[in-house]
Amino acid sequence: MSKIRAKAVCLFRHQGRVLLAEGHDPVKDSHYLLPIGGGVDFGETSVAAAIREVKEEIGADAIGLTLLGVSENIFEYNGKPGHEIVFVYEGQFADKAFYQQDVVHGMESNGMPLVLRWIDQTAVLSDALTVFPDGIKAML
Repeated sequence: MSKIRAKAVCLFRHQGRVLLAEGHDPVKDSHYLLPIGGGVDFGETSVAAAIREVKEEIGADAIGLTLLGVSENIFEYNGKPGHEIVFVYEGQFADKAFYQQDVVHGMESNGMPLVLRWIDQTAVLSDALTVFPDGIKAML
């Protein structure tokens, strides 16, 4: 029996752009974008998880987090079913230098490289880009 996964993600916006990570499903050969974040550990609040994930993945301190909403997703990734509840936060970088980088490089907990780019919010809200989790465009 599979389990529902609790996740927390953090959006960063600056001058009409949104920082999003590049994702790829190898089975579907589809590309998508998503905010930085990951699983909520047992005994951890979702806001603490979002802050921790940002620190672990890109070495940045996220401050001033505000909950934008919660999204439930039932999906298939890499040929396997998934079900997640995602807490979507918006935050700011303590180190303003992150706003000056066109590309932010990081590392997933599984050792996979992580590439985040500042994407024009108008493009993010369009139908031209696939952005997960579901419902995130409405939260922007």
